[in-house]
Amino acid sequence: MRLVEATDAAHKCTLEAPCDLQGRIVAAYARRMGANIRVEQGDITEQRVDAIVNAASPAMRGGGGVDGAIHRAAGPGLLRENIERFPNGLPVGGAGWTTGHNLPARNVIHAVGPIYGTGTRDQLVAAYANVLRVADELGAEAVPFPLISAGVYGWPRADAIQAAFDGVAASGTRVRDIVFVTPHDDIARDIESALWKATPLRILQAVRVLHERGYETVRIHPGMSPSGMYWRGMLVAGDTELLGYTTGNGADVAGMDVTAATTPDALADHLLTLAPGLTPEPNPRYTEWYRGLLERVEEEYALPIAFADYFDASEGWEIGWGSGVRVPHPPE
Repeated sequence: MRLVEATDAAHKCTLEAPCDLQGRIVAAYARRMGANIRVEQGDITEQRVDAIVNAASPAMRGGGGVDGAIHRAAGPGLLRENIERFPNGLPVGGAGWTTGHNLPARNVIHAVGPIYGTGTRDQLVAAYANVLRVADELGAEAVPFPLISAGVYGWPRADAIQAAFDGVAASGTRVRDIVFVTPHDDIARDIESALWKATPLRILQAVRVLHERGYETVRIHPGMSPSGMYWRGMLVAGDTELLGYTTGNGADVAGMDVTAATTPDALADHLLTLAPGLTPEPNPRYTEWYRGLLERVEEEYALPIAFADYFDASEGWEIGWGSGVRVPHPPE
């Protein structure tokens, strides 16, 4: 057993500085190079897999919520093993494994999430990334997660979901099946909705990466299809169209599967291959406006709208179709 600690120097990007990352789901939104990311409504203690994830406390001595349920299902041997292997507990953001004892799962990977208001988002991202690094060491192919820190630790659900996705993307894991398991209808729906938005959100974040690399002429024009069912986004640089995307294409972004497990940097690399003649050019007014737009998008976890049938754009773009939340038009 190897304990992956939150202070491990190899993992500092998820703890000391942002990494710039910021079954009930259609498979097209979940595939990534053989890996599946999905949500399932059910009981995590009943999962017959290589390893399940426990949302543990720093003391590693059991508790309430998912932690208590896993300890009850595993039996007293789990607590004895925790005491033996983790006499000083685990740091916030850290992860380590034990055997599953009476659980159907062979192993339990314990992750310590932060308490909202005292811990940091980087620690929450690190908890997911470190779980998946432990899973890779175990050779696990399937790993069910609870939504870490979103229960008694009080982390806002929308951000807890996005932090989970960012942790998966940061890990570079070889795990083939990543499942978010919850017994609650509303949580399952929220995760499912976030998975649906993951591809367009990564496109928006990749544009920010391109701006940071100096390609500041890249712009996006987002809106809704005439049916109102699909979000569309067109990327342009001057008179050159780089990409036309619709959520009707699922995770396919010009031949690349882009999901919650994809980093914005990886997608930015792909977008540059679509326009080999594109050169860095400054456009500071637009990039400053775009940073503000994306901050609102990530805060609301809603997609921007510049055009749609029966949409009055005179008051600016909308963040979230029908939300009424507006931002100014981009500079010319």
